[in-house]
Amino acid sequence: MSDAKSALPTVFALLATALSAVALPTTPAAAAEPCRTQVTGEEMPEGADPHPLIAQLGLHQTWDLSTGARVTVAVIDSGVDARHPDLDGQVDRGSEFTTVLDEREFEKSNPAPRQDCEGHGTAVAGLIAARRSHGDRMAGVAPDATVYPVRIADGVDRATPRTLAAAIDDAVAAGAGVINLSLAVPVDHEPIRNAIERALDADVLVVAAAGNEGNAKMYPAAYDGVLAVGAVGIDGQPLDSSNAGPWVDLAAIGEDVVVVAPTGEGYRAVDGTSFAAAQVSGAAALVRSRFPDLTAEQVAERLTGSATPLGGGPNDRTGAGLVDPFGALTHLEGDGGGDGDEASAGRIPAQALPGDEPPLSSSAVTGLAVSGVLLLTVLLVLLAAPGVRRAVRRNWRAGTAPGRTAPLGPRQGPPREPSNAPGPPAASLAWLDSGGEEQTRNRTANPTRNRM
Repeated sequence: MSDAKSALPTVFALLATALSAVALPTTPAAAAEPCRTQVTGEEMPEGADPHPLIAQLGLHQTWDLSTGARVTVAVIDSGVDARHPDLDGQVDRGSEFTTVLDEREFEKSNPAPRQDCEGHGTAVAGLIAARRSHGDRMAGVAPDATVYPVRIADGVDRATPRTLAAAIDDAVAAGAGVINLSLAVPVDHEPIRNAIERALDADVLVVAAAGNEGNAKMYPAAYDGVLAVGAVGIDGQPLDSSNAGPWVDLAAIGEDVVVVAPTGEGYRAVDGTSFAAAQVSGAAALVRSRFPDLTAEQVAERLTGSATPLGGGPNDRTGAGLVDPFGALTHLEGDGGGDGDEASAGRIPAQALPGDEPPLSSSAVTGLAVSGVLLLTVLLVLLAAPGVRRAVRRNWRAGTAPGRTAPLGPRQGPPREPSNAPGPPAASLAWLDSGGEEQTRNRTANPTRNRM
């Protein structure tokens, strides 16, 4: 009996593998059908200025903290042409889903990431993880992240719900930490909703464009747990085409955005929420790289909690505001009620203010008082010193003996002849009169001065 129980997990695993093989048919890599129309770009002129998003999103200081290394971002889209120099080494070999006209609905293959007829997926991939080119003329938000392309060969708008669901499952199985869905459908399809739930359960952050219909509720952006992104112009005003609703979480720039083009060269300018979502996916890769222990939900909270409010505060068009990659990497979390998990990776708990304590103890106050008295005494002595030295030079004595006059000091010039004529006694404080002694000396030295 115990042997039978121990064999059950193995049986279930084999059944799951068999069902997966049926649900996700895989064919050998084959040459894709040529594009009926091919989007191309133009060469960027020499000496072009750095990419505007670098300044608009504050990416230079952001890259000092994180560049998205070791994070994979899945791009489920029209394909990614990895031949472009700005995407060299940035794109993994992904998957391709092709529609088949039978009960399977699609086939899965793994061709080299080259074909992108519409150029949509290549543009999204470049905004997420393009390498920093010379002079920063082009750079993705997370230039060291890796893109995992999932190409919907017949176009996202023509894919069945089960095909899109299989593409999401494939991205999760490939180890993506972020899934970018720059696509929108007006109906809540159960296969897509279930695939989103599986991705969220696997701790994958799902970012989706809000759509460009103006005022429609679109999926998968409107699903709970998905980070829905609207678009604003370069002036920060919401684009009229960007869908609005309480389900919109964030906004990014979606007007005149310069992107890489397919066919291995060139650039072009695009508009829309698809490219705003790509910027948020890049910001998510930066956060997941810097704080690898954060859950997908915590990463989403950092992105919304650090956003720059637009239009006076949170609203249905821009959500929490414009994405701020640097703010997301430096965002301080609150204490959250003290559940003991505040020191988790990426969270810096707010420190309590110090209590009211006296600036000095009683012993310190006494010491300062004694020091003050000593300092005052020294100051008084220094002030009195010049007067004492002057008194010493003039042979000052403190008082005189009775019946005697204190000498005024040695006289200059020849000695005066003794005289028996009585005269007034010398003043004991005559040294204070600077002129009296000088006049007496002059009369003695020149006794015949006025004689003819």
